[in-house]
Amino acid sequence: MITYMFKNSHFQELQLLHYGTEACTPGHHFGPAMRDYYKIHYILNGKGTFEVSGKTYHLHKGQGFLIVPHSVVHYKADLDDPWEYSWVAFQGSQSSSFLQQACLSEQHPIFDLGNEDDEMRSCLHRIIHSRTTHKGWEISMTGWLYQFFAILIDHAHNENLEPSADFGKETYVSQVIDFIEMNYANAITVQSIASHIGLQRSYLCSLFKDQIGSSIQSYLVHYRMRRAAELTLNLNLSIGDIARSVGYNDQLLFSKMFKKVMGEAPTYYRRQKTAPSM
Repeated sequence: MITYMFKNSHFQELQLLHYGTEACTPGHHFGPAMRDYYKIHYILNGKGTFEVSGKTYHLHKGQGFLIVPHSVVHYKADLDDPWEYSWVAFQGSQSSSFLQQACLSEQHPIFDLGNEDDEMRSCLHRIIHSRTTHKGWEISMTGWLYQFFAILIDHAHNENLEPSADFGKETYVSQVIDFIEMNYANAITVQSIASHIGLQRSYLCSLFKDQIGSSIQSYLVHYRMRRAAELTLNLNLSIGDIARSVGYNDQLLFSKMFKKVMGEAPTYYRRQKTAPSM
């Protein structure tokens, strides 16, 4: 059984393309061939083999495999105990980031949930059997796809798997910067950033400093102060309002950090920047 979805411009970050379940006949196979999108199969029962990049993986119930775009793959059901699997095909700007956090790539395409697969089975069941005609069904289906990735990422974290290097150090650094730019107004820490990205704190800090030349904490403080400097130009905001808007509930600490970064106290900085020209 396969169900196709229409493309929807509202789901640029992650979009479900099609999904289904198949109880394969003995020896049933696909390929060698490629896809234009990402696809993940999860084995519900039985066994089979998956081949990619010159490697052959012998897989069974509780395991799954990733197909990346434009990668030639071949997979085949076992002759004696053919597998039954469910799959989801997807694309979107966040696909590579989610796969990275789940420690999945063309070079590391296999995951194994073992006997702890009830949550995954339930999630796939909801994806495959929840399509309706109500107006919000596409949002609901996309929500379950996000949950699918959450399960994979939690599993990778619990197993202490090493993130794949295939995505490059620049990707991790970009994610740190993006996270700071989106969350600088909140009480975030370096540890919360590392947890969000899915890397060990020490490794992420070392990587970031090598690439950017400053620590994550220093980058966060300087970004907050730059945003605060912009806000001082809005005379409707008090210094306390500005402090809270960039993540500081302690106005004295904010003023101290502002002066350290910008060279002047926020009140004086505002006065200098907003004074009428003579």
